[in-house]
Amino acid sequence: TAAAHGRSILLGTYAENLQRQDRVLTTLKEYRPDGMIICPAGGTTAETLQHLMAAQVPLVQLSREIPGIGLDFVGSDDRHGTVLAVEHLIGLGHTRIAFLGESPLISTGRNRYRGYCETLAKHGLPLDPTIVYSAYGTRENGLKGVQKVLDAANPPTAAICFNDLTAFGALLGLRHRGLEAGAHFSIIGCDDVQEASQWYPALTTVKNFQDEMGRKTAEMLLRR
Repeated sequence: TAAAHGRSILLGTYAENLQRQDRVLTTLKEYRPDGMIICPAGGTTAETLQHLMAAQVPLVQLSREIPGIGLDFVGSDDRHGTVLAVEHLIGLGHTRIAFLGESPLISTGRNRYRGYCETLAKHGLPLDPTIVYSAYGTRENGLKGVQKVLDAANPPTAAICFNDLTAFGALLGLRHRGLEAGAHFSIIGCDDVQEASQWYPALTTVKNFQDEMGRKTAEMLLRR
């Protein structure tokens, strides 16, 4: 979308590292950009972006929203996506459903976990902290997380994963235990990245319209 409007893109990445994010944003600001699209690192606050706002750089938040900052935001209904996922697993007969990748420092993490908690409560199922694994959504954390919840006194038979990367790690973690998704354990991811359909078995996942979010974010920034 940016290219179609004759704009060049500078890309900076910082994972979940606040110090690296500050360096990247400060460096990009020095190029005096027409605007910035930001997917904030975990733990970012309104104060983190004040130097950009003071420089009057137009900003749009993508996927993750910082509370109380009043900036434009484009994202999916993360809570609803997890509600759909939990409802699907309950429909398959699961009553012990883990959550892998609980991340309170990012809005997507808070909203997805809220959907999980609310749907369990709606069906009268207990929220068991022994089958909730708190960590950022990475393959490594998915692998570690599924093995940890399987070691619980009353292990789960299914898991909601924060994102597809977490789910890919969980699929590998199951194989470390001689288990296979679909046959012995149910897993649902979130994002619907291209790799999800290439796994065997293919990953069940919640589509959050990433391409559309990207287009709308660029359009909103161009209007700014």
